[in-house]
Amino acid sequence: MKNMSFSKRIVLVYSIIVIGPLFLLISAITYSLISKEESRIVQEEVNLLNESCKKVEEAINTIDLVESIILSDTELTLFLARPESISENELINTILTKASYMEQVCEITPDIYAIRIFPKNTRIPERWPVFLSSKRIENEPHKRWNYDYQASYLGNQKSLQLPSFCTTRQINKGIKETGFIQIAYRMETIFPFLYEEENTNSAYLILNRSDSDGHFEIVKKSLSYNEKTLSERQTIIVKQKILQTPEENGKITFGNLKKQVCWQYIPNIDSYIVKITSLIEFRNRFIVIVFVVFIAFVITSIALYFVIRYASTKLLSGIYSLMDGMKRVKEGNISIQIAVDGIDEVSETQSIFNSMTQQLTSQIQQIKDEQSLIAETEMKAMQNQINAHFLYNVLETIRMQAVLADEEEISDSLQILGRMMRYCLRWRVHRVSLAQEIDYIRSYIYILNVRNDYVITLDLQIDESLMEVEIPKMTLQPLIENAFVHAIEKEEKDATLRVYSQISPDKSRIVLSVQDFGCGMTQEQVDNLNVYLKNDTYEKEVNKGSIGLKNIQQRLTVFYGPDYRIEIKSKLGEGTTISVPIPFKELKREV
Repeated sequence: MKNMSFSKRIVLVYSIIVIGPLFLLISAITYSLISKEESRIVQEEVNLLNESCKKVEEAINTIDLVESIILSDTELTLFLARPESISENELINTILTKASYMEQVCEITPDIYAIRIFPKNTRIPERWPVFLSSKRIENEPHKRWNYDYQASYLGNQKSLQLPSFCTTRQINKGIKETGFIQIAYRMETIFPFLYEEENTNSAYLILNRSDSDGHFEIVKKSLSYNEKTLSERQTIIVKQKILQTPEENGKITFGNLKKQVCWQYIPNIDSYIVKITSLIEFRNRFIVIVFVVFIAFVITSIALYFVIRYASTKLLSGIYSLMDGMKRVKEGNISIQIAVDGIDEVSETQSIFNSMTQQLTSQIQQIKDEQSLIAETEMKAMQNQINAHFLYNVLETIRMQAVLADEEEISDSLQILGRMMRYCLRWRVHRVSLAQEIDYIRSYIYILNVRNDYVITLDLQIDESLMEVEIPKMTLQPLIENAFVHAIEKEEKDATLRVYSQISPDKSRIVLSVQDFGCGMTQEQVDNLNVYLKNDTYEKEVNKGSIGLKNIQQRLTVFYGPDYRIEIKSKLGEGTTISVPIPFKELKREV
């Protein structure tokens, strides 16, 4: 990857960005379609099983209905119990009548294969194929339901000996056993799905309970069933699953989509009809679908690769112009401007590059101006340092003389004046704590009150938690001095100066404000002053060595950027408020 050219990396990255999601999308769609198809096939097999079981249940209900109708015939049951109570002619007539009735029932319900009655009384003669002697079935187990039952006792009547699903039930008159009744359906009629030879994808089993413990035995297999359809181990698993499943139906899948087994319980015959469906054909279709999708994806990916390569080539000319511009900047030509071609993203990047070089040039010039301002300030401090030290030492000598002469007020004034001079003397310290600046303006107000015959009251409303934050040195004192000169000194009467702090709602700034209650200014004067402060031209000389608003604004711009601007509010006759914003987070002291 490192040795690849820029253009090849662009093509590779774009190809991954496009082809990767495309692969995931196609995979998800293919998987969804295959899952839906699998669910459809599974549900279709379950529906077919349900339909087959429904037909079986309908046939069994028909058998039960016919059986109950015959058993409710009191004349028949009385005839079977006491045939000796009637004459020979009545006996024969009754047999013929009842036999005809049974044959009519078979004609009305053609699905019924045969109805047979086996009287135990030997006086009742046989009337084939309806009335037969009970001796013909006395050696047979009289099960409620028999699969593949064959009436071998019917001699050469082969048409009545086809395999049938037969129910055998005892006929009683009171507690006396009078005979048996058999009702049979042909196996192919009631279980047609067992005889579908052409169906190679499905096979059926009928499981019946073999004992009271719930074990099952296979009582019938379909013609399409063979040993490969369901292995012995899988058959055991199915039986166990049926035994463990409380529901009357269920399903299980074997061997990674190779075969599915579903079952349905028929309570009337206490049996499960099990359907085994081979899913190999579906799996083969699935493999073909995946192969076709894969080939289509490969072709699509190759086509996308060439499309991306062509588009990348068209874009590279603009990118290389950017790279050339960056090299020129690296060589030192930060004012370079490159040609902007078109209106696409690359041309937008070229425009951004040109804007960056312009901003870089402007910022470098601003830094030079800021350094010039700082150097000028330090130079002034160095020029005045000798005189300041000399004056400070002289003031200290005079203060000691005042102490010796018991002039305490003069001593205090000199001490405060010396403290102020020491504060001013440290010009190399550009930032001080808010507490230090407030202590200085207290001293300044004290000297003003000593100097004048009226009293200036300092109203401090500063949160104690802000006293340790740092601010540019000599930020509040010039505001106090301006308020004194323009609002208090002209009136020559007692006055109040309020100094208060506020924290912005987002807690990113502290706003320090100085408010006087003097004559105020007109809106025109405020506007002119704001225009003056917005001019970023640095003033290297200030009047009479004082530090004015412009100097404060210049230092705010140097320290914190152009967004930090002095705000002036004034109303004629009510006073003026000047606010200075300070960034709060930057000014927290490090522990």
